[in-house]
Amino acid sequence: MVKVVLVMVLLCLSFSLTAASHSVIWMKNGDRLTGTITQQNKDIVFLNLPYSGQVQLPRVQIDRIEQQQEVAVAAVPVDTTAGLVKNQPVRHYSVDLTAGKKRSSSNTDNLGFKTAFEQRDANLRLTFDGRYDYETSNSLKKTHKYLLNPGADYFFASQLFWRNKVDYAQDFIASDYKNTDLSSGLGYSFYDTAELRLELIALAGLKRTHFRETAGLELFLGDRQRLDFRHLQLEWDLRYVWPGSSFEIFSEGSYLKPVNQPVRYIEFLQEIDLSSGVHYYLTERIRLSFSVDLDWSKIDVVLPEYPGLSVDSRDLHQKLSIGAKF
Repeated sequence: MVKVVLVMVLLCLSFSLTAASHSVIWMKNGDRLTGTITQQNKDIVFLNLPYSGQVQLPRVQIDRIEQQQEVAVAAVPVDTTAGLVKNQPVRHYSVDLTAGKKRSSSNTDNLGFKTAFEQRDANLRLTFDGRYDYETSNSLKKTHKYLLNPGADYFFASQLFWRNKVDYAQDFIASDYKNTDLSSGLGYSFYDTAELRLELIALAGLKRTHFRETAGLELFLGDRQRLDFRHLQLEWDLRYVWPGSSFEIFSEGSYLKPVNQPVRYIEFLQEIDLSSGVHYYLTERIRLSFSVDLDWSKIDVVLPEYPGLSVDSRDLHQKLSIGAKF
């Protein structure tokens, strides 16, 4: 009788225990990722990696998933219709500080601060970027501005999403002291893993530019101190971790093309905002960064007696910064 009871107890324990497991995900490009699956649906698998945190993997890029059994733990009831466990949003933060001095024919000092936030769940991604730049040349202010860029992406599928965003810029020196851009459009994520991100977004929007009363543009603007124009825009986001190294290559930016000209004598042709460079990770979180940043607004003044008069605004910087990513 005692033996029967012991057998029954062992059988009950065997059904009430299950093995905790790590998952090995083989990607179609040959990469192998080992971690714990925290949530999944028909489009995305959320994988918690030991060193870089949680990432989302589109199923269309996954070749197969293998389970590695480990120590047995008590089983937890799971709602399989909602995923493996309760949805846990993926969050990323980063902050970079730039400071430098240049001594040549002109003495230049610059200070910069940049921060970025991203949170992603199965269908929604929220982003916020902020930047502050201050630069003096021969003790005179050359640059003093900040930019704020909140946005939201809604994913129809694992790779196709709709983006809504606001770009707000305040410049304390330039004649166009305030710019507000509202835009919306369709994006496609070719890759979005811990090693590689490549996304393209096509947008349409409305940009409003405010000018100072002392800007000297009364001949062209009249009594107006504000211009509105519609535009088309292409954005890109590329990040690639070089295999077997601590280097990450990145390039992000936008190309903007106006579709209407709000002023008779001024023709707005294009705007390019580009930041490309490399991150070098000193530790898992701390990194050094080198980037080349370009802000270029191509503008022509259209006057019969002065054909092809250009009043372009071009700002090119090479920056070395230290920061952290969480």
